Amino acid sequence: MKLKNLIKVLILSIILISCSNNDSDDSSPPPPPNASSFASISELKESLKPVAHVVTDIDPTEDFTINGPDGVQINCQENAIVDSNGNVVTSPVDIALTEYLTPDKMILGNAQTTSNGQLLVTGGSFELDITDSSGNSLSIAGGCNCNFEIQTDPGSYLSQMLPYRGTRTTTNGADTVNWDLGNMEGGVGGSLFSSWGVDVGLTNCDVLWNLVTGDATQFEVTLSDVTVYNNTSTTVWMFIEDFPSVVNLTTISSTPALATYQGVISMGLNATLIGIHIDDDDYLRFGSTSITVAGDDLFNIGVDYGTEAALQALVESLVN
Repeated sequence: MKLKNLIKVLILSIILISCSNNDSDDSSPPPPPNASSFASISELKESLKPVAHVVTDIDPTEDFTINGPDGVQINCQENAIVDSNGNVVTSPVDIALTEYLTPDKMILGNAQTTSNGQLLVTGGSFELDITDSSGNSLSIAGGCNCNFEIQTDPGSYLSQMLPYRGTRTTTNGADTVNWDLGNMEGGVGGSLFSSWGVDVGLTNCDVLWNLVTGDATQFEVTLSDVTVYNNTSTTVWMFIEDFPSVVNLTTISSTPALATYQGVISMGLNATLIGIHIDDDDYLRFGSTSITVAGDDLFNIGVDYGTEAALQALVESLVN
């Protein structure tokens, strides 16, 4: 009898342990998706930014030239670099040059091509940063110029292109760039853009896009399975295929959706939209769709989990 009771106890224990393991398995969280993790769209944009070309220990008391790997050349005369008080800097400086000559680099560098809500046709841009050995920001008093071969195809706008200066700002909670005509001299000769009056920050070669035919309109964009829209967790890029330009949609409509500015999109415009979303668990989701604007459209982009590398590859594929 004792042996039978012992066997019963052992069998019951095995059953209880098995049930306990099954309960534990049922309550285990699902494995994370194959996706990169970011706290916000701003963090993602910072991570995607192309690596700067850095040159250290430059003697600013002599003429110098910086040649970027993508073709931007910066030439400065002696004693052109000044500190925050306007004093000429004589100690060695470090210069970081980031080039955004093609639309994919502009998206990755968060350097959208709009001026006060209006579309720009762009021939390329770059960003310049100058610091001393202690990391203090410096500026240019004058005497610096830039030149580069335009790598995008601006078409008939080529001869009208002028140098613009960009300002990084916040629009509806999103990190954006706005371009204005700078106090610089320069333009395009052949396919070479040259300009005097270069300073630190963003410089580009642009011209305002004019509607040729048709009426100006707008459109809205939603993302699959996204119900709450804000610029912290959701963003949409528009890669325009008819002329070189990229736009980051930052206006939140009542739909809700992300929307372009009113009256700035041409009927019949062709573009690729890239939708990006950071979900509640901080995982990256993204997708793309091709569009032709018919007027006051509502487009939807299917977004799936993915890695930062896959998103970068998608962006770079737009210019191939």
